[in-house]
Amino acid sequence: MIPIFSPTAETVNIATFDIMKKILLTLYIFCLVFSFVGCSEEKVSRTVMVMDTVATIECYGDNAKEACDKAISEIQRIELLFSPWIETSEIYKINKTAHLSPVKTDPEVFKVLERCIEVSEITGGAFDITLKPLKDVWNMKSESPKVPSKEEIDEALSICGYENLVLKDGCVSFKKEGMALDLGGAVKGYAADRAAEVIKKAGVKNALIDIGGNVYALGESPKKREWKIGLQHPAKDRGEYFETIELSDKTCVTSGSYERYFEQDGKVYHHIMDPKTGYSADSGLVSVSVVGKSSFEADMASTAAFVMGQEKFLEVKDDFDIETFIAVDKTNNWKRY
Repeated sequence: MIPIFSPTAETVNIATFDIMKKILLTLYIFCLVFSFVGCSEEKVSRTVMVMDTVATIECYGDNAKEACDKAISEIQRIELLFSPWIETSEIYKINKTAHLSPVKTDPEVFKVLERCIEVSEITGGAFDITLKPLKDVWNMKSESPKVPSKEEIDEALSICGYENLVLKDGCVSFKKEGMALDLGGAVKGYAADRAAEVIKKAGVKNALIDIGGNVYALGESPKKREWKIGLQHPAKDRGEYFETIELSDKTCVTSGSYERYFEQDGKVYHHIMDPKTGYSADSGLVSVSVVGKSSFEADMASTAAFVMGQEKFLEVKDDFDIETFIAVDKTNNWKRY
């Protein structure tokens, strides 16, 4: 049977995610599993905790171990550049002092930031990497999250906004004190792209990368055909799919409201924020899956489409390096665009 992998949106629900995180961090899981597919193709699989989520890489064929090792190292390198929590990261340094004076930053980071701002402009701010103050007041990763007060939300929004981020001559600066960047809706996709490149350079043609729902399928599955990726049904148990898609040298990224959320006073609040309102996005969608060659582009596109809704996103779809997207609405009807 061909393996079917389900993109997990950003992570599992809050309780499960926290349990998983504690287990992984306590045991420092760095598994290396060897098996053989058929008579000749070696499989190497590794799972690590990175970027506040779980990443799994499977490589097949000769040089699979080296490819897997290098891919994991590359993902960890990206985290060390872009994490807003690691004190030595470029993003942490920017967040700490960019309101005081321009911060000269790594060229790779600067290039990623430039594209993020382009996407913010394209989507009218539906995608925005300056929402860390808003995410902080919502504190969705807490064991007992609650709805912030309107005053807290308004205060956070007052120091958000991509238009207050200045990129010039390789330097980053903030127009407002208290601003902070969080590339959670982009950097996992970027890391998946980089991992795929590293694997290919190591001479491995067939591999599967999953970084918190950012899936990149290289080559073919052990059954010598395209990888089958299951798209999780938003209203059913994990592992129940409303559709499967086939990928080869392509990525699929899913953003969904059903993965990280809480309920308060009979209303559901999820982790994908609308930069205009400061509350959970309510475009009528519960899931968006984007397919293309670039996981970085698909990551940003899935967030933007979820916030904007399918009709508005269709107006800007061609400005992204993506092929198609699948949107599921609140009635669990879905359509491919």
